[in-house]
Amino acid sequence: MMISTRSTIAGTDAVADAARAIAHEAYLGPDGDAVEPVISRSTTWRHLRSLDLRPNQRVLMVGTGSGYAAALIAHIVGPGGRILTIDHDHARTRRAGDLFAAHDHRATAATGNPLSGHPGGGPYDRIFVPGTPAEIPAAWVDQLARGGVLVTGAVVSDLPGAHAVAHITKTPEDGLVATVHADRYPLIEPPVVPAHVVAVTAADESRYWLASAAVDDQTVTDYLRIARAGTPEAWPAGPREFLDFMHWLLARRPRGLLTAVTEHGEGIGIGGRAPSAFGLATRSDGPPEVAMVTPTHVVADPPLSLTRARLLDLIADWRAEGARATHELDAVVLHDGDSYRVRLDD
Repeated sequence: MMISTRSTIAGTDAVADAARAIAHEAYLGPDGDAVEPVISRSTTWRHLRSLDLRPNQRVLMVGTGSGYAAALIAHIVGPGGRILTIDHDHARTRRAGDLFAAHDHRATAATGNPLSGHPGGGPYDRIFVPGTPAEIPAAWVDQLARGGVLVTGAVVSDLPGAHAVAHITKTPEDGLVATVHADRYPLIEPPVVPAHVVAVTAADESRYWLASAAVDDQTVTDYLRIARAGTPEAWPAGPREFLDFMHWLLARRPRGLLTAVTEHGEGIGIGGRAPSAFGLATRSDGPPEVAMVTPTHVVADPPLSLTRARLLDLIADWRAEGARATHELDAVVLHDGDSYRVRLDD
């Protein structure tokens, strides 16, 4: 077994021990077929810790990647446990399998449909999915043992761009308890936008879009145009705090909630209309307004609108609640036919 001396992981727990024992370079090194990691080593270590891996457990990893994470898991579960990865790419599974054998890491790589899991090896005490499906397949939940833990990327709202990492435990009664964390895995497949959500793309730049519920196409088109032209002002927060506020806002579901990507970056905010030109306080049929938060700015147009003031009030409410982190929000798991969805609740 190769020993890596370059690991910077701290701690004396099982994940730290495995990271020191398994050579990262053995799986990512220049062999002509190296697989670029979709998440960093530090993120992999953190999420393996959240799985609470123990000796003798059966573990399924959906998506083989480079094989590095599976090798870490194999080290932790030991000779009495089992780690199996499932991937649709035969070349990837063959490469990982060869590396497992060459370095005497007790892991198995199988080729198949990742969304179907691998029922022949279950039930699994842990299932690790470093990707985000449009919905969580029932097959994964069915193959999870009672008391088992599933860590997977999850779409947490009907609005595009709203995904995080869900930690789901199956109770002894086959119920599901979830906690959502402000991390992200790449999308395995694009989520289906439901009929009640209107999503539009900029005519001149396809990477810019905006989506909102319960409004018509023209209003959402106007929102996108306004959001792109909005005036940015700095807000004292970082990317992590942006995700926490984003998830809090998704749980709160204020009127006019929207998500977007514009020249100002990824954003979440609200849209509305200015008060009536006739000064009727009960009517808001004036021109459209947008105010949103990005990882670095508050963006609004008009700059001093009632919609901006409403967004600032929401930010103040979030801070008054202690700037609640994503994992402090309530999360529910909804069973829908052959799949499950995770939704945040205020």
